[in-house]
Amino acid sequence: MSDYVLVLVSAALIDHLVLQPSLADRTRLHVVGLCSALLMLIGLPVGWLLQQYLLLPLELRALQLWLAMPLLALLAWYLPYLLKCARPDWPTQSVQGVLLGNALLPGLLLQLDSNGISGWQALVWGALGGMGFWLALALFADLRERCSHDDIPQALRGLPIELIGVGVMAMAFSGFNGLLA
Repeated sequence: MSDYVLVLVSAALIDHLVLQPSLADRTRLHVVGLCSALLMLIGLPVGWLLQQYLLLPLELRALQLWLAMPLLALLAWYLPYLLKCARPDWPTQSVQGVLLGNALLPGLLLQLDSNGISGWQALVWGALGGMGFWLALALFADLRERCSHDDIPQALRGLPIELIGVGVMAMAFSGFNGLLA
């Protein structure tokens, strides 16, 4: 479980740092969160099915990561497009690049195989991982917003105070370790 929390927090931190230039738009942040949640919700069960019915019968377990990358690319390309068709007013420009840089799906697919998870558990992991990732992105955005005050000493402004805050948040998230196991 601690590996799962570490993957979740690390992926959210990296995506948040990528989102930094245009973070002022909360709608874009939530569009990225929704696309990431859908990516996990669809990607984990599909990846599990491909592992169980393609890689294991052919004895190609070593190619798990090579299977996860095209799946990630396919979902990262089409999910923002489908979301744009459903909600044309939402800002889905340049969301593909952020989703492609998301290391959460391949990391969780590798975790699923090492833990011997069933198909339903993969679906639950996808839903919980996606919602947790979305929550972590929103929390990081709030952290960045709170760290932009003049009360903070000059030496700690910007990235140093954000990394301190992220460390505290990671310790808080690791408090959930063993809660569901």
